Amino acid sequence: MEDHLTINEREISGITIFDISGRIDAATSSQMEGELGKKINAGVITFILNMGDLSYISSSGLRVILSALKKVKAGGGIIALADLQPGPGEVFKMTGFDRIFPICGTVEQALEKITA
Repeated sequence: MEDHLTINEREISGITIFDISGRIDAATSSQMEGELGKKINAGVITFILNMGDLSYISSSGLRVILSALKKVKAGGGIIALADLQPGPGEVFKMTGFDRIFPICGTVEQALEKITA
């Protein structure tokens, strides 16, 4: 299986959205950490992670996303997750992360939730 991660950034209504595809694991988690870190260091504290094309997330990936959440929460921000696929969705449920992050079916639903 190929260790590949693609992260595309876009913005809707002033909210940063990362469209993530591939895998977030030990080999790619530093890439995810770097992308989130750049935006957080630039003062962005509200994100949507669109995980519609994410096929796998490991404990390394969970650590990166949790660390980013702690940083943005300190500034009053939030990270919402959208379109979790069954495999990664099960990982979020098993680890209890589904109680830490708002999880929405679509990016549009996530936008509504965090801008309400």
